Amino acid sequence: MKDPGSFPLTGVAGLPHVSIAYPGEKWSDRVASGIVKPGEAVVPAGSATTRGLMMLRVAESGDAIDQLAIAMRPIDVPDPNTGPSALGPNEVRNQDIESGEYILAGYSGGFNITLVDPRRTYVPGGMIGWDADGERPAGVSGAGSWAPDANADIDKVFEVIEVTPVGPDGEVVLRVRSLRGQF
Repeated sequence: MKDPGSFPLTGVAGLPHVSIAYPGEKWSDRVASGIVKPGEAVVPAGSATTRGLMMLRVAESGDAIDQLAIAMRPIDVPDPNTGPSALGPNEVRNQDIESGEYILAGYSGGFNITLVDPRRTYVPGGMIGWDADGERPAGVSGAGSWAPDANADIDKVFEVIEVTPVGPDGEVVLRVRSLRGQF
């Protein structure tokens, strides 16, 4: 799978930080409190609301897993801009979610994630969680990434189903499933 469609993948920079692998509990009536990158772990921002909607912020060390979700853009493709700065579908998916914009919060189900710490080793059946100051793949700004439980601040969020190495620098695509049961 390293060479799908005869377009060799040399890293995860051109791939979405997160995509849905199979259905689960997702809510689109949430908004960002601060800038959120798709693929980041998010939690409620206290009792804050805007327009009556729950606000989510990026998870930090010490946050509880109870209401943790993975952030995604609810509307991502196609880009209506056809000018010289037109974006491809994956670039649109990876755009920052600005404060006050809607977030599609994934609470359960399966996901493909690339916002993972490239220094770590991942194995099928292994558990991963959110490392609030974890290293990100090349070309992704900020701090915080998904990492094995031993390196995570908030652990036991996902079970790794499949690991696909992409490029020589430890970057991978992880197919994961939530440990949270669907209601």
